[in-house]
Amino acid sequence: MTTSRCYVWRWLPGATDPVVAGELRFDDKGRQSFVYGRSYLGRDNAETIYESELPLRPGGHEPINGLDHFSCLRDAAPDAWGRRVIENRLFGRRDVVADGRVDESTYLLNSGSDRTGSLDFQASASEYIPRDLSAASLDELYQAAELLATDQPIPVELEAALNHGTSIGGARPKAAITGESSKYVAKFSVSTDQFQIVKAEHVAMTLAARLGMNVAKVSLQKAAGKDVLLVERFDRCFGTSGWCRRSVVSGLTVLGLDEKWAREATYPNLVDQVRMHGLAFKKDATELFSRLVFNVLVGNTDDHARNHSFFVEGKAIRLTPAYDITPFPRAGGEASHGMRITQQSNLSRIALCLNAAKEFGLSEEEARSIVEAQVRGIVEHFDGLCEEIGMTPTTRTQLRRRAVLNPDVFSGCEDLNPKAW
Repeated sequence: MTTSRCYVWRWLPGATDPVVAGELRFDDKGRQSFVYGRSYLGRDNAETIYESELPLRPGGHEPINGLDHFSCLRDAAPDAWGRRVIENRLFGRRDVVADGRVDESTYLLNSGSDRTGSLDFQASASEYIPRDLSAASLDELYQAAELLATDQPIPVELEAALNHGTSIGGARPKAAITGESSKYVAKFSVSTDQFQIVKAEHVAMTLAARLGMNVAKVSLQKAAGKDVLLVERFDRCFGTSGWCRRSVVSGLTVLGLDEKWAREATYPNLVDQVRMHGLAFKKDATELFSRLVFNVLVGNTDDHARNHSFFVEGKAIRLTPAYDITPFPRAGGEASHGMRITQQSNLSRIALCLNAAKEFGLSEEEARSIVEAQVRGIVEHFDGLCEEIGMTPTTRTQLRRRAVLNPDVFSGCEDLNPKAW
């Protein structure tokens, strides 16, 4: 199941078909190296995959900062859920994985081709063979996800449906689906959920959009009577000639990190990268600060660096729409975020956001104005959004003041706490 190399294919801007970009090699310890193909370097419209890691030049490339993998290529690989699907299909037993018999090339070459961003991985440098997914209904996709999530055997008739989840990142059950003029990530609720997490994400995403943030479009559907959240993909666009793909990298890649060093990620360092490499610093920095404040106010503590992403436009980057904003109820008050809000602390506090505001190019007055507007908007819209989608009173109680507008986040700036809510 292992290989010493595979080939990276890429959709260039505006193209509906990929071209081979280069060869990705793996040594016997799994460390990667990459070389651009001569045919790719010779193209008039050739672009770097990601300038900081793979600048457009001949010769070999090694991972930066002592990493084993190219983070920009890892962004196009399946994540926790997709890897679990692949492991189930290839091996069935998870102890095979624990024994270390699955290498990165196995995941790259056994995941679907409709993956995040503009890349795909192939065994051939001359023939592109897409790993297309057979049609599956939302009911079939849900049933397959539920069985795998609860460690039950997958019937043969549902195996194809399960494969829709191999190309998309994240830890929760999901699948890639295609509509007439848009593509979506379908995110499923499963029986092991502790609250209506899909509805909670819909409320948070919709609320963020109403408050003026740039957020991926979402809608709620049903499959087998269960909630499904459809998130419109912003890395795809449909034209007269077919589907085009946009290059995307994660915040983890922009920071020059991988999973081993993810705890070193900070919002100030991320906005520094926007300052150095971004196309629109003021706009993106203000948007990123608004998302940080919103994450604190609604209790989305899973805001790790892979849950931020950027379009790659030549040698520059631009912030993508927001995604994966989910309130998480907590029993106590204090909570910590996936990224540090300041260089020293990831504690979920609005006071820390205000302290960090200058890193985003914002004055204290501008930062407080953003916080005040979001608090007002949450108070105004939260209950109505919950009612619109039929959220149960139990889940609303779990979220209200335990995740959304938890009093602890206002410690040190109590005047911003809407005590009457």
